[in-house]
Amino acid sequence: MDIIFLGTAGSGKTSLVKAFSEWLKKREVKVACINLDPGVEELPYNASFDIRKFFTIESIMKEEKLGPNGALLRSIEKMIEMKEKIREEIERIKDDYRLIDLPGQIEPFIFHGGEEIIKIFNLKRCIGLFLIPAEMFNPLGIAIAELLSLIVRLKLEIPTINVLSKIDLSKNVSEIEEFLKNPEILRKVLENIRGGIEKDLAISITKVIEKIIREQRIVKTSAKTLEGLQDLYDICYEIFCTCGDLR
Repeated sequence: MDIIFLGTAGSGKTSLVKAFSEWLKKREVKVACINLDPGVEELPYNASFDIRKFFTIESIMKEEKLGPNGALLRSIEKMIEMKEKIREEIERIKDDYRLIDLPGQIEPFIFHGGEEIIKIFNLKRCIGLFLIPAEMFNPLGIAIAELLSLIVRLKLEIPTINVLSKIDLSKNVSEIEEFLKNPEILRKVLENIRGGIEKDLAISITKVIEKIIREQRIVKTSAKTLEGLQDLYDICYEIFCTCGDLR
């Protein structure tokens, strides 16, 4: 099973990859970590494949005289250009679970060809985890996160689960869980918030979410306390059995 960790910068992707991989290994599950972030300086896990073998953001900046943002976009182009070479290396990794750590900034990845990179993996055994961090645990933040999650799902065309991350940093997890389960409740809360166009946009987002998203089971995780990793494993397995072919 290929599990792709998605989310905005600072959402905890790398930390959760480390925590979940260690949790799986303790249960004698064969798991590999794959790093596709050329901008990371140090990894907290041992990567079975590391894109930095070929290039880094720093090397692109030096060689092509680009700034950080330009180098990030160029790194995505380079991954697409050499996707067959990357595919060959990744296909040698035969572990039961492969955890894929994406670039810290998901927006450039999604809007500049990320779907081509995802095709390196077997889409029949792919699941995306969209991380919503504690820093977004407020009504407006959740509305924005839900919209980003929908965009990611549409662009990558893989089953995607919303996962609350860094829950050890929040005291209102149950309230946020209720917003995600019932977008109508979120909309009513937003209607009572003072604001201008941002408020109106957020309310419109929740109306779209109400129409599109079915009732969802919310997974709450913490890479620090390891809370929710069993639930994360269970829901990945359940969705894989539904959408994929378990072998």
